[in-house]
Amino acid sequence: MISFEIKHNSGKSLYVQLYEYLRQEISNGRIETGERLPSLRSMASAVGMSVTTVKQAYEQLMAEGYLVSRPQSGYYAAQGAAVKDVHRGLREQDGNEDGYDSDSGMQKDDDVPLSFDPESFDFVKWKKCMSAVLNETPELLLSEGDRQGEPALRKEIAGYLYKSRGVICSQEQVIISAGTQQLINHLGRILRMMDIMHVSVEDPGYMPVRSIFRDLGFSMSCIPVKDNGILIERLPVNLRTAVYVCPQNQFPTGAVMPISRRHEILDWAEANDSIIIEDDYNSELRYTGMPIPALQGIDRCGRVVYLGSFTSTLFPAIRISYMVLPERMVGLYESIKNNYDQTCSKTEQLTLAEFMRRGFYNTNLRRVRKLYSDKLQEALGAIREYGSEGSFLAAENTQSGINIILRLNTHTRVISYGKNGYTRTGEIRREMADRLVKAAADAGIKVRSIDQLDRDGQMYLVFYYNQIPLESIRNAVRTMVEGFKSAVTKGSLSLPSVYEVIRLTGGKPQFLKEHYERLEKSLASMGMPVPFTCEYLADRIDDLVAEIGIEDHNVKVEVDVGGHSIMYLNPTHYPSEKMYETGVRTGLFRGERKNPNIKMMDHDLRDATDKAIRAGGLYEVLLVNRDGRITEGSRSNVFFIRDGEVYTAPSDEVLLGVTRTMIIRIIEKAGIPIHYCSVKKDELGSFDAAFISGTSPKVLPIACIDGITYDVNDPLLRYIMEKYDKL
Repeated sequence: MISFEIKHNSGKSLYVQLYEYLRQEISNGRIETGERLPSLRSMASAVGMSVTTVKQAYEQLMAEGYLVSRPQSGYYAAQGAAVKDVHRGLREQDGNEDGYDSDSGMQKDDDVPLSFDPESFDFVKWKKCMSAVLNETPELLLSEGDRQGEPALRKEIAGYLYKSRGVICSQEQVIISAGTQQLINHLGRILRMMDIMHVSVEDPGYMPVRSIFRDLGFSMSCIPVKDNGILIERLPVNLRTAVYVCPQNQFPTGAVMPISRRHEILDWAEANDSIIIEDDYNSELRYTGMPIPALQGIDRCGRVVYLGSFTSTLFPAIRISYMVLPERMVGLYESIKNNYDQTCSKTEQLTLAEFMRRGFYNTNLRRVRKLYSDKLQEALGAIREYGSEGSFLAAENTQSGINIILRLNTHTRVISYGKNGYTRTGEIRREMADRLVKAAADAGIKVRSIDQLDRDGQMYLVFYYNQIPLESIRNAVRTMVEGFKSAVTKGSLSLPSVYEVIRLTGGKPQFLKEHYERLEKSLASMGMPVPFTCEYLADRIDDLVAEIGIEDHNVKVEVDVGGHSIMYLNPTHYPSEKMYETGVRTGLFRGERKNPNIKMMDHDLRDATDKAIRAGGLYEVLLVNRDGRITEGSRSNVFFIRDGEVYTAPSDEVLLGVTRTMIIRIIEKAGIPIHYCSVKKDELGSFDAAFISGTSPKVLPIACIDGITYDVNDPLLRYIMEKYDKL
């Protein structure tokens, strides 16, 4: 990162000052070869200049060979610039060696994850502070660290907490460790010394804390969390206990405890001689309004243990957390502290103390708060755009912190429990969660599932957006959502299963009887009956529509070989109005279905065709069999028109789509000649028009197939489209 100050009386223009500073940093190797510089906008904000001024400095550095610009990626210190003479010119760049995808701007090097943003921390200032420790006070590093934490850092933390969070404490009350979980272990031992053997925790809440207290032998109560925080009226009475709460930004709901409820929980603690454990994680990173003061600051009876961490406001590799004990508990800690080593690096503690003493921590915090706020807004906009305006994916807990809670709107419902009456709902949920996490990881994005929040058939994930570079967030979210949609579309049941996708229009299922009949045929081929009636399925769909108020969507029904069946909302793939007017681009793909007449998911084929569709920027690909004949689309049926006659593949070669059946009825009823034969690849140029059909696309004109164009306004094509829409 950049540490630069404008010299207003130097007589040099602003861009020259910045240019000379950056040139010196690169020449001396302080900005290393290949290191990415801040974007124009970020640099302008950091140094207090206009974007135009920064651009002038960057352009001069590029002209002299100190910087290189990578399309859709950014500016980087050029190779050899550290020893290069200013007059030697720019080194030639070799091909695509920059490790970036020129289309997406995302990193391709697996060793550098997408969730890495060098602009999120000022490492230059951190290095200066570490150098000061090493150069000015090396003798401090030759002795063992303080088991409670370095006094210099504890002093800085106590002063910072009073000014920023309203926490009232002395440095003697502060305990430092490498991570909150280690501090909870210390706290558990202190509570046992106080004869407190019961802990209440938030539900949903931070699971590692539950595990630690359970492992330490504490009995436990899980107290529900609502919009204003933990339900205080459900806390134990007449029992000494400790309650773990996150009043500023409850994880994972984002609930904030109002001041009145804070006084209530303090009164409860006093009345029951109990302790409150306040986890104040991410409290500084609030993006709407002012940060909310800590509960500890209004505690007048010494009942609150305060927990905090620097991980979110510094960088992930720093594992420095702290605990502030009430004065009454300090002596208990001192009686046991010599039994346990300090787990936090003394060098890092002293560096952080210097970082805070010089004011760098506050400066960095203000900067990352603005940066993360910008990232949050960019992420939310992309989630709305690519998450189908919330119908597929929506964001929750968006006011603070470094992550967003994503709600996957599947509304999964069990229709039948299987032959042995055993429901595998939990197992199915975990398998789907694993697929979603992997889909994000494949895109270099960190998410994890939160099964505590799952309700009403929804799924919840934590999305860590903070370390993704600002300019990469939109593409990252798009890739992530595409991966989620692909994972859901592949089906939820792990056992071999058949399925139907039924379209809702105005809240009513279209062609339900025909879909049910095809489901019967698919299951019959496996020697199984449908485990529910068509009427029962209709009632369950009606219940779902009434419950969530959905109008236009796709409902997917799956039945596995064990008779277990579910239904859920499937990601829609509806064409736009423009696509119906101008047609869509398609391509060819060599592949065949294993069982073309059974609607069974072929994961390998779906993965391959989805990849081809994305790579070609296509709406659909048409399958070409081993004989070079076109059978159907990867998720649709296909028809061709020539001289007023229709051509489509024979029924035994394709999946018998319900929409396809309706179209054939329209054609036959109108007396239009129809030929059941697969079209050869080399015959494509002989047809006037072509279209695909399916539950989502209905009747959709094809504008071109691998560069061969067709008439999207062919009269017969438009006639079929009109008749199907009326039907």
